Amino acid sequence: MQIKNPNTLNTYLEIPMKNRFTYFAMMLISFLTFAASSMAVASEGERDSIPESAYEHGYPNPFALGVHVGTTGVGLHIYQPLGTHFGLRLGGSFMPFNTRITGNYSNRDLRSSVSAKASNVSLMAGWAPFSQNRGFFRSFNIQVGGAYFFDLNGKLETRLSEGYQYGDIVVDPNRVGTITTNVNWKETVNPYAGIGWSNIVLDSRFSVSIDLGAYYLSKPTVTMQATGLLEENVNNAATIQKNIENYRYLPRVEIGFSYRFW
Repeated sequence: MQIKNPNTLNTYLEIPMKNRFTYFAMMLISFLTFAASSMAVASEGERDSIPESAYEHGYPNPFALGVHVGTTGVGLHIYQPLGTHFGLRLGGSFMPFNTRITGNYSNRDLRSSVSAKASNVSLMAGWAPFSQNRGFFRSFNIQVGGAYFFDLNGKLETRLSEGYQYGDIVVDPNRVGTITTNVNWKETVNPYAGIGWSNIVLDSRFSVSIDLGAYYLSKPTVTMQATGLLEENVNNAATIQKNIENYRYLPRVEIGFSYRFW
């Protein structure tokens, strides 16, 4: 048994992945709401006096250590300003992802196991053109840089949920077999461009950062393994690789909290 049109194999994944993106967006909004609430509470109650030096730089000054979470995982970062308008950000992120999904392909119920890993070390340089102004855009910056992804891959393992009906014969799913698709990106430095707010001051020590951008990845490679009656489907690997070779942008939506040393 061979899948004739591998282009539609990903159709049943669309709704679950959209739901997961919606979940992440809601989580990001919750973080922003929490940060805004913290600022409001701090302004109403007693808190440390905020020195003017906290507002004089687009990046936390003299330097800051923080944590972040986003589309490329969770991790740590260090901010180092270079004057009032420029700064550097060194960070590392790790994203383990595992889930199980169900769907339908050619009127047959499928169940799949999906896993992905993304580990990187990044270095960004930023320019904050409005750092001498007051207001929301004070720490707005334009970022360029790159990240060395030393582990970036995904795996999709799919099988039938129920037996395969062939005339009066029902073939057990174990006999039909399993298809395993692996997608890998090579270990290399991937360029990055984006915008962000690197120093939204909460109090004399803490600040929030928000980053929006994308990495430009290398072309992925696809390999397949199959068992049982699906063994011939490994020939579809080249077709799938061609179909996804232009999907090379990895979005980066990230929120971070930093502690400023001074």
